[in-house]
Amino acid sequence: MSEQSSIGQDSWYSFPGAECDVVLSSRVRLSRNLADFVFPQFLKPEDAERVQSLVFDSFAHFENGEDFQSLRSANLDALGQKILSERGMFSYQMYALPWTGGVVRSDGRFTCSVNYIDHLRLASFVPGFGCKQAYNMVKQIDDQLQNKLQFAASAEFGYLCPRIADLGSGMKMSAVIHLPSLLMTRAGAKLLREIADMGYSFSAFLGTNASEIPCGSYYLVKNRNSFAGTEEEQIERFNSAILRLAEYERGATMTVAEANSTRVKDTIYRTVAILKYGRLISNREGIEIVSKIKWGLNLGLVTGVEHSELTALLYRIQNAHLTYVIRNGTFEFEYDITSEEGKIERLRALVLQEALSNVTLVL
Repeated sequence: MSEQSSIGQDSWYSFPGAECDVVLSSRVRLSRNLADFVFPQFLKPEDAERVQSLVFDSFAHFENGEDFQSLRSANLDALGQKILSERGMFSYQMYALPWTGGVVRSDGRFTCSVNYIDHLRLASFVPGFGCKQAYNMVKQIDDQLQNKLQFAASAEFGYLCPRIADLGSGMKMSAVIHLPSLLMTRAGAKLLREIADMGYSFSAFLGTNASEIPCGSYYLVKNRNSFAGTEEEQIERFNSAILRLAEYERGATMTVAEANSTRVKDTIYRTVAILKYGRLISNREGIEIVSKIKWGLNLGLVTGVEHSELTALLYRIQNAHLTYVIRNGTFEFEYDITSEEGKIERLRALVLQEALSNVTLVL
């Protein structure tokens, strides 16, 4: 079985990045609003259409305008909406609002939502630990837009936004981090509280809500407000917090490997068995498998796979992605696999088994 490559296997998240044993990806988002229009929730239909046209036209007239694709939410089918949301490009809630849309760069490393909370939300994505790199990327596009559009701002409050937390620089940073070892230790909860007290929020990246242990131990960490210092100062503080989490996770990994060796090995060995012999794998189970293999890699209990491959797998095994592959591929499932859910779970098992076929246990 070979998965179709229609949904780029060379997407940004499939490349290696700094600190990728713990940090999967980094994102920087800039909130911007046009000076001559009210905020999106108060826009009249004709003004909302005007904002969308102005933004789309600005990107079209970039020197490399052919690299940017403009999308109107109303023109996207349900599957397309879900795929873009699974990749973190746009919030799924955006599609329910009238006159929303977005701009996507061909490499997937940049997106811009239009008329969702703010007139523009510019976002750039980098594999691994790289908020400074992501900021430089999105700021370059922001500067080009400011040559064409006038953004609402004041000397006192900075960039003006409907949400107070976005005033100032309008910048929100986030990172996806994997913390399985910290979650096993008593020090983990204390450290997360300390980081939260520094002005950062934690939520589940995949599978559950923020009040529960996240599926696969994947957290999304982001800054709560954009007005505490310059962009450079905000990035430096955020980077320090993420690096601190990464170092504590590595230390906790050494601790649990020594103190709970048998239990940890049992977890990893069972995971490899499910991976090897599973016929139907649910979305949650697939995420847990990828997480445990990543954990095993850091524990030195498995070999044969790279962290970047595991990050890419998290996106490739999502429901909408697999639905797209099924609809655009030629797959022959077993005679008793007839429902759409069954086909998705069967294909997920096949994708995982093919991608992780070289995984070997270190006994």
